[in-house]
Amino acid sequence: MERTLYHNATIHTQNSEMPQAGAVVVEHGKFLVVGKESDLLDSFTGSCRRVDVKGQTILPGFNDAHIHLWKVGQLETFLLDLRGIKSIKALQELLTQSVATLPPGTWIMGRGFNEQTLEEKRMPDKKDLDEVSTDHPIYLIRTCAHIASVNSLALKKSGVTETTKVPAGGVMGKDSRGNLNGIFYETALGLITRHIPEPTQEQYELMIARGIQKMLSLGITSITDPAAHPELLKAYRSYCQKSQAIIRLNIFPILLPDGGEKPYPLPDLFHSDFLNIDTVKFFSDGGLSGQTAALSRPYKNSNSRGVLRLQAESFFNLAKEAQQKGFRMATHAIGDTAIELVVETYKKLHKLFGHTRNRIEHFGLPTPAHENDMATYQWVAVPQPVFLHELGENFLSALDETYLARCYPVKSLLQKNIPVAFSTDGPVVSNINPFSNMKDAILRKTASGKVISPDESISLPEALQAYTTGSAFAEEKERTKGKIEKGYVADFIITDKNPFIASTNELDSIRVKETYVNGKCLWKSM
Repeated sequence: MERTLYHNATIHTQNSEMPQAGAVVVEHGKFLVVGKESDLLDSFTGSCRRVDVKGQTILPGFNDAHIHLWKVGQLETFLLDLRGIKSIKALQELLTQSVATLPPGTWIMGRGFNEQTLEEKRMPDKKDLDEVSTDHPIYLIRTCAHIASVNSLALKKSGVTETTKVPAGGVMGKDSRGNLNGIFYETALGLITRHIPEPTQEQYELMIARGIQKMLSLGITSITDPAAHPELLKAYRSYCQKSQAIIRLNIFPILLPDGGEKPYPLPDLFHSDFLNIDTVKFFSDGGLSGQTAALSRPYKNSNSRGVLRLQAESFFNLAKEAQQKGFRMATHAIGDTAIELVVETYKKLHKLFGHTRNRIEHFGLPTPAHENDMATYQWVAVPQPVFLHELGENFLSALDETYLARCYPVKSLLQKNIPVAFSTDGPVVSNINPFSNMKDAILRKTASGKVISPDESISLPEALQAYTTGSAFAEEKERTKGKIEKGYVADFIITDKNPFIASTNELDSIRVKETYVNGKCLWKSM
């Protein structure tokens, strides 16, 4: 690859020794020199290709530390996108359109509804979906992906009845008469999903490809996909071997399938420039917006404390086996009860294996004691500030004031020097734009403008660090990516505005003009 000099730019490097620069030289997929424009123009002549950035801004590529890449692509290819649906009637109308185009017996699947934003303020149930079709099995995933609604034919095809055994960590919804209402929670989703035809490897690779193009358009050059079953792992590896236009992929195999008692076999550790498989994923509870995150006291106006999906002994044994093989841990834990289980398990692992850069995904409602443990052991917290905007109305209706004051406490984490990596968990949310996510970390406003725990607001530099060097640290890649610095991989973006000059309210109006991975321009705006 030829040597290229990018100049006439405002470069925010994320390197504390040189926070800003005016030019950068790229060679063989890495940053060769970063410095003043005049110095580099004088030093690099002749065969060095020059690119005038025309005063625009260069930033390190974003690293979304928790996003379901293939599911982002799936929504653009094979699933009905239910995000933004405002009523059950509108939902039924959209489903009816699909019914008209598909032969009887074909599964109809969609994702993204949120009952809090529906006019009816309730989950669609079996009766609602039966009104659409009794000839097509229907499976609709709530925005959190921890709850789903199905119709009668989906129940029949899955062999699920009122007497079906519910797997540990799951719930089958029933009406006042004890009949199934078609709503399934947490691990009980597996009772249905195991009967839905699995996508082919070709289809998985198409989803991955579409997801990658979406990432590139947003300036995301690295991602962590935190839940891959064996067939999906196979598709990721196959895609990486074939494709030349690819971002850096950090993939977490899951060990426990929903509704299954037998864990998947541990895969082999794998490391390459563009694909890493070295961390396993567990789910300890559900989602906060759907009130299945495991809390130590009930949700507001409810007797429910959510769903704890893991049992301490089996969790520890599976985690121990994975750590013995060299894997790190990443565990979904949102409620304080779930976080407590994970922290105590990680402490036991620490006694056996010493320091391991394990992670807690989401870390939504930690206590100060949990934060202190995270700081002591330098485990990584992976929160999603965008949740406050897109799901914040659910939080306000579900949590008491004490919980709300501690909801996604990013400022507290940083003040205690806890490693923080930002992410969106897309497609749980519809807006996966990093600039929007950073804006939400600063403003902490819900969609209606209400502010949740304003004392936990952070600054733009802190947000950008969490999206670049913080996410790289979470992968143990902080010495190779996340900065514009000599020797680091040349993953960077060119934007139309400088985020350090724009107002906070303008952040989500910033557009990515070009995205580079390994020094190659893989995306350019029209």
